[in-house]
Amino acid sequence: MATMNRTVSRLDLNLLGTAVVIAAVGCLLVYSAVHFGPDAPLFKKQILWTSIGLLLMVVMITVDYHALMEISPILYSIGIVLLLYLLFYGRFTRNVRSWIHIGSFQFQPAEFMKIFTALMVAKYFDSNDRAYLNFKSFFIIMAIIGLPVFLIAVQPAFGSAAAFFPLIGVAMFFGGIKLRWWLIAVLCLMVAAPIGWHFLKPFQRERIAIFMDPERDPLGSGYQVMQAKIATGSGGITGKGFLHGTQVNLEFLPARHTDFIFSVLGEEWGFVGVTVVLALYLFLIVQSLSVAKNSRDRGGTFLVLSLIGFFIFHILINVSMQIGLLPVTGIPLPLISYGGSQTMMFFMAIGLILNVDFRKFVNV
Repeated sequence: MATMNRTVSRLDLNLLGTAVVIAAVGCLLVYSAVHFGPDAPLFKKQILWTSIGLLLMVVMITVDYHALMEISPILYSIGIVLLLYLLFYGRFTRNVRSWIHIGSFQFQPAEFMKIFTALMVAKYFDSNDRAYLNFKSFFIIMAIIGLPVFLIAVQPAFGSAAAFFPLIGVAMFFGGIKLRWWLIAVLCLMVAAPIGWHFLKPFQRERIAIFMDPERDPLGSGYQVMQAKIATGSGGITGKGFLHGTQVNLEFLPARHTDFIFSVLGEEWGFVGVTVVLALYLFLIVQSLSVAKNSRDRGGTFLVLSLIGFFIFHILINVSMQIGLLPVTGIPLPLISYGGSQTMMFFMAIGLILNVDFRKFVNV
């Protein structure tokens, strides 16, 4: 009992509690989004995914992150095999081949690949203490990140592939890149952008076109964005009240329990609710940055920065697309949007962050 008490006292209970509160808010919003229709059973599934996520979080806390980094090549290889399986044998679901179906159960390997890739690159940084990355090191890191990005992009799930970009950013900042390499990277992006347009699928080009002018097809491709804006803005200061969102209950808002759940929050809980949830995210991020700063080694610091980078990316993209600042993508809101794979992945990320914090002491 004394050992357990010491273990609990060393955990960052503020960070852990914040993650659990955000997940609880997510469950409430999912219930509000689906309780009145045929999707009502999805609420029970979200409770199940959250419970499994909490168990995985405990596993991620318990197993030393150094041991996880050591087996990261195996985990990474398993993830690559699953992505290759999707490429050849996956079936299309909502225009992409992103899910592996086993009976009534399905999961998205790309979500878990984020954790595996972060561990893999963290392992590389842990054994590389150069002040600046040389060309060879930079190439190795970009290859580790680029392989899953490519396999996900050809599904074609560009939103999920783009979610790996925080790894690239953290690697370039944390690893140390000289100015000329930054300039080369920017030039490559500028050249790739117009070329990449020709490789986009028709539905992806349509999303970008609708982002530029949602009103050109208000009852078709622009419907999601316009309804999301209406729902978010109609909540006012305090919202219409839990379970009383008209855009939600009248089913005007599409994908309300997944990609557009932030609009449910805005309509029912208003500006106050939105501010509270965003403040919780901010606290989670700040606490995690403190963990990265106090990590006892280079690998732990990179791992935490990468994981919190995933959170920041998902929050910014999801919120921005619902208020019309970015095109619609399949990027969920962390720990709040409905979904098994992404819920479990984010809880695993929280577990790893707590793991690094717990083991900042040498004698644990």
